[in-house]
Amino acid sequence: METVHWLVDETGFTIEQGRAIGMTRRQLDGAGMQRPFRGIRTIGVGYDDHRDRCRAYSALERGRHAFSHASAAMIHGFPLPHRAVPNEVHVSVFAPMKPPQMEGVIGHELKATGHKVVVVDGLRVIAAEDAWAQMSSVLSVDDLIVIGDWLITGDEPYSRVPSAWTRSDLDRAVRHHARRPGIRRLRLAFEAVRYGPLSPQETRLRLLLVDAGLPEPELNYRVHRDGRLIAMVDLAYPARRIAIEYLGDLHRTDQKAFRDDVARRERLTECGWDVIFLTADDLRPPVPRALLAVRRALHRSVPE
Repeated sequence: METVHWLVDETGFTIEQGRAIGMTRRQLDGAGMQRPFRGIRTIGVGYDDHRDRCRAYSALERGRHAFSHASAAMIHGFPLPHRAVPNEVHVSVFAPMKPPQMEGVIGHELKATGHKVVVVDGLRVIAAEDAWAQMSSVLSVDDLIVIGDWLITGDEPYSRVPSAWTRSDLDRAVRHHARRPGIRRLRLAFEAVRYGPLSPQETRLRLLLVDAGLPEPELNYRVHRDGRLIAMVDLAYPARRIAIEYLGDLHRTDQKAFRDDVARRERLTECGWDVIFLTADDLRPPVPRALLAVRRALHRSVPE
């Protein structure tokens, strides 16, 4: 590329912007130029991240358009299942505007009232709670619960910094989207959302236990001894002194994480706790080993 300009460092620019700095039609249509959308050019963008595609679309500078649905979910960083990761960009407008019609774009027309629009990383996007509600038409109840838990928890159990979203935000979204497809799933999910999980798998493990008829565990429970914090347990039955720890791949590949797991288990055991370590394999059907392990622990425990 002969032309060197700030535009080529941007995620996307319009043909008009390229011409304004002296780029020729040959350059704009050259082999090294990407065409993510009609009228947009990019250079060297991998597009492994959906947000890069959204940034390319934003170069059109359609100020009243907002990313929504699955694109909003990606921009907000929702823990989406792989099957829900979008290829096309979802863009919404408010009535009476007409949604965009363009290859690679799915347009939506929304009611003019009740939706919140925010700016995230320079992108105009539907607010996270509304995006959560919009995804109810394509996600399962469990998937919606995972996202709801993630929204209201953030990383507060570790950082002590409250999440930007509360249960009240989710409640507002449920009420506002009362007539949308998927509202029954959304309401069921809202009732099951809990504060506390620090990973999607912790939420799925909780749901697995509850769906099997086991008591609902406490989440990220802090165990103290003589006024000193011993451990923060992913899921716990404090009255039975049962600690359930979900170990992701990091715990297998990171030596420090592995050593910390062993030390935490020893501390809990010394305090009289029965510690169960579980991995993704233990959650797999048809009969998840996690259920067997927790049932056995509950059976051999003695309530305090």
